[in-house]
Amino acid sequence: MQENEKPQNVAFYWCSAFARTLFEEGIEHIIISPGSRSTPLVMAFVSHPGFRIHTVIDERTAAFTALGIAKTSGKPAVLICTSGTAAANYYPAVIEATQSNVPLIIAGADRPYHLQQVGASQTIDQLKLFGDYPVYFQNMGEPSSDEPSIKRVMTTARQAAETAMNRCGVAHINFPFRKPFEPDPDFLKKSEYSNHKHSRRKITVYSPESGKTRMNDTFWSDLTAAERPLIVAGPATKPDVMENALNLAKILQAPLLAEPGSNLPHTKYSVSGFDGFLSNENNLSELEPDLILRFGQQVVSKALNRFLERTESRQISFISNEKWVDGSLSADRFLQLKNKLVIPDIHGAAQKDWLKKWRSAERSYRKYSEELLHPTTPIADGYVFAKISELIPKDAFTFLSNSFPVRDMSMFGQYSGKEIYTNRGAAGIDGILSTAIGSSIALKKTGILFIGDIAFLHDSNALLNAGLLEESLVVVVLNNGGGTIFRMLPIDNYPKHPYRPYFETPQRVKISALCRAHKVDHSLVTRPEQIIPYFETALDQPGLHVLECITDPDNSMKQRKELWNFELES
Repeated sequence: MQENEKPQNVAFYWCSAFARTLFEEGIEHIIISPGSRSTPLVMAFVSHPGFRIHTVIDERTAAFTALGIAKTSGKPAVLICTSGTAAANYYPAVIEATQSNVPLIIAGADRPYHLQQVGASQTIDQLKLFGDYPVYFQNMGEPSSDEPSIKRVMTTARQAAETAMNRCGVAHINFPFRKPFEPDPDFLKKSEYSNHKHSRRKITVYSPESGKTRMNDTFWSDLTAAERPLIVAGPATKPDVMENALNLAKILQAPLLAEPGSNLPHTKYSVSGFDGFLSNENNLSELEPDLILRFGQQVVSKALNRFLERTESRQISFISNEKWVDGSLSADRFLQLKNKLVIPDIHGAAQKDWLKKWRSAERSYRKYSEELLHPTTPIADGYVFAKISELIPKDAFTFLSNSFPVRDMSMFGQYSGKEIYTNRGAAGIDGILSTAIGSSIALKKTGILFIGDIAFLHDSNALLNAGLLEESLVVVVLNNGGGTIFRMLPIDNYPKHPYRPYFETPQRVKISALCRAHKVDHSLVTRPEQIIPYFETALDQPGLHVLECITDPDNSMKQRKELWNFELES
């Protein structure tokens, strides 16, 4: 067991990561009201010489003192107190800070879960103690020294500081602690030494010069210094913000990994196939970036998410709607962009062969994929995506259901430059068909929906609305007999009986009968040579058309795994 994993050191180690991150965010003033339960937080800040520590006994007075500091400095001050009614005394200042748009950060200690609702001393319900007044709230759960927990507490520090600053309000973080609170003296001494070095770090501030679109010289200097820049685009948020990804790729000569749904046109910087060749860790050493710029929603690709988690490069995430996007817990900076970024007359310093390496990986992967995808009976999921995606008209839109369809389009389909939509907010399978119908009504043009059988059945009531459509909407149903997305998860390694039926939810519904009942056109595809003519016929007719493709789950999964194991030649 490492020293930071010992019970007496875990909470302090965890809080130290929180404190150091706030220092890196430019936080300076800490106001402490003494108490026992808040010991890990207090010691984490006091042991770091980069902060100015102020002790104020009364919490109400402490909060208004912090308000004064923040009001005049323009930066949030941090309030620390023990559990129970201590934080409740902050309430008047919280209201004043909210009403007068002053940034504050409250780090309140709390009792752990096992002491709640059992009459334990100094224990009250502290969750959302200040109601809707804060602009940010997070209940941290108990400390842990494992890497995801450390990353999460660091991200929380960034969220609290930047949300309080950007939205000019109060960020409240609830910290449950259990005993022991105090770290081992030797571990504390080592941390003090590390904190002393940390306090000398230069704080990099990427602040806008005017509005939200013109960044300062420090930002551009760091970007243009990157020798191996990489740009990642998840599903689109605002089109004008996503356009920044294209502009920066050109300036920095950076590979652009744009997922289906990013709605970015194909350019010479676009690289596809990454969901395949990034799955094999043996391919990553030659493709290691030194800077990653991220746009849009959280990426869908499991391989790309894992790549973002393991890389040691700096990562800057651009957000456009005040919602933080960092499911991989790997971003170092979050910058809010509401419009097109104003780019000065600059040039990047990318290595000459950097983009070539990525394009070479793409070509090798595509060649391997094309050799792997051949017509079979029954059909494989990947073959359906490969064939139909080539036939989608340029002026049509595509909608991708969650689970495998959104991933299979990335692995097998031709999607660059196509208008693609997804429901990646909560990433559920509910309401997909209805959403696609709504999109068709609003866009007034031909549409194609790729959806699995379970998602289709989940929203079968949407077939009642087929009469609302004026344009052609072709619903490609990948019917592989259940939720085979679970075959890519560890549970599939367990004995198939009795576990698989409880995850794959096998079904025996006759989709053709369901369509007939709703007077919806239906075509059944069981052989590869039927795909193209049936699809083209459906495209030519207005209204809703269901193209049910019976696919083989075992062969489909085998092809995916072969592509995930693809290894680039050294």
